Amino acid sequence: MDNNNKDRELFDFEEWDVEKILQQYREQEEQKQEREIPQQPVQPVYQPTPAQRNRPQQVARSEHSSAPAQRRNTQRPADRNRRRKKKRVNWKGWAIVIGGAILLLALLIGVIALIVHAVGGSDEPEKNAVISTETTEETLSPEERIPDILKRADFVAAGYDYDAAITILQEFGADWKEQPELSAANDRYLAEKAKLVRYEDTTQITHIFFHSLIVDTDRAFDGDSKETGYNQYMATVTEFNRILEELYKRNFVLIRIHDIVKVEKDENGKDVYKQGDIWLPPGKQPIVISQDDVNYYEYMVDGDGDRFPDAGGDGFANRIVIGEDGYPTCEYYAADGQKLLGDYDMAPILEHFVQEHPDFSYRGARGILALTGYEGVFGYKTHPQWKDILGEEAYNEEVRKAAEVTQCLKDHGWEIACHSYAHFGYGYNSAEDILADVNKWEDQVQPIVGDTDIFIYPYGSDIAGIEAYEGAKYEAMYQAGYRFFCNVDGSTPYWVQIRDDYVRQGRRNIDGYRMYWGPELLDDLFDVDEIWDKARPATVPSIV
Repeated sequence: MDNNNKDRELFDFEEWDVEKILQQYREQEEQKQEREIPQQPVQPVYQPTPAQRNRPQQVARSEHSSAPAQRRNTQRPADRNRRRKKKRVNWKGWAIVIGGAILLLALLIGVIALIVHAVGGSDEPEKNAVISTETTEETLSPEERIPDILKRADFVAAGYDYDAAITILQEFGADWKEQPELSAANDRYLAEKAKLVRYEDTTQITHIFFHSLIVDTDRAFDGDSKETGYNQYMATVTEFNRILEELYKRNFVLIRIHDIVKVEKDENGKDVYKQGDIWLPPGKQPIVISQDDVNYYEYMVDGDGDRFPDAGGDGFANRIVIGEDGYPTCEYYAADGQKLLGDYDMAPILEHFVQEHPDFSYRGARGILALTGYEGVFGYKTHPQWKDILGEEAYNEEVRKAAEVTQCLKDHGWEIACHSYAHFGYGYNSAEDILADVNKWEDQVQPIVGDTDIFIYPYGSDIAGIEAYEGAKYEAMYQAGYRFFCNVDGSTPYWVQIRDDYVRQGRRNIDGYRMYWGPELLDDLFDVDEIWDKARPATVPSIV
């Protein structure tokens, strides 16, 4: 959805080097790490008290100097000359000292031998002595390590990746199978793995998608010109939470779009896509989930026209941030002006749901977040025009934060997709326009979010019908690296097309329009009557 009618020419900036910005950031991080390497402690410089500073003849002394050294600095020259004269060696005195030391050492050795003999009962104490080369750092006992290992392994195993779970068990060490709890877990994982069945046909996998979730229905549905669009194209946080619960009850399991296929060699040695191997317990159904326009556009979050989020916005999250726990969360301005962090959009809501229900995710899968580029990404001011508005330092910080959020999302199983740069329909625009748009996304967004081979069509406007892709439009997108293409088709439960060179999948929109005008088309997913948020207007205007 794109309700923002701003002229795209306002965002038509070509000269921009985000790679340089991110390289500078990486160099700064390396320098920071080097600075954090522990150095030899430096003794603090001695600072005189006020009373000492009032004594003009006293020399301030540092902890590196000693009192005798100070006295040498104040002695007369004659005294220093006398100190330089060589003294006669007292041989008799040295002989007494050395003899005493030898006697003391002999007594000490005898005492040690008696102690070792009494404790060890061995005539060969040197064989029982152990010289430790370990640091003084405390290490966890086996009893302390096992619970943590089991907790992590059980979580991974719950996501049907039993081989990875067994690998975690092996972190204990070579004798891991000798530990009863770990051995029992291994047997349990192998037994559960044996029950898995290969999903028969990966062309029969559904894909649902959302736009930004409405947090505050009072502000979103306040009767202004944007209410209709929100009502048609958005779901609320309440509805999304209910949908997740229902999908879980109906045995759906999240997969990555890449799980649909695997790469094999044909008779000519060329890589081609074939149906993938998805192994799930009987009765489980794979599902792909995605979200469009994860940019948090100004028209949704800015109430006073200064282009920054505020309490006057329409009740949506305004950016993704990294929480204190290292997981993605969302920043949100409440109606009273408070800036809050929490589960205010799909990413953190789904993340926490998977933490509570790890069997809802196949081998760590989450969802796809689709981005445009004309206003920045994930709510950050990364468009090049902001460099002049914010200043170089603040702008570079926005770019760095967006890149860090991207990495955090990927680390937790999320995939990133291109949703075009300017959010226009590829199906009814020329190959030249498509090439220019693809290149601009590659220039301004890709350096921040990384490479992606997933393209999600704005408005679902595909470049072809059910026939195979060919022609200049496809070549422009293929050369840009896209292999997975998603349109919109809410008329059927699933539509997947696997070709040698690419994969296409139809997506089903979950929003006010679909729930109001075609609830029967969602019966395989949930009962709309149980999902519908009563805070939403009772009637959803028709789109056609």
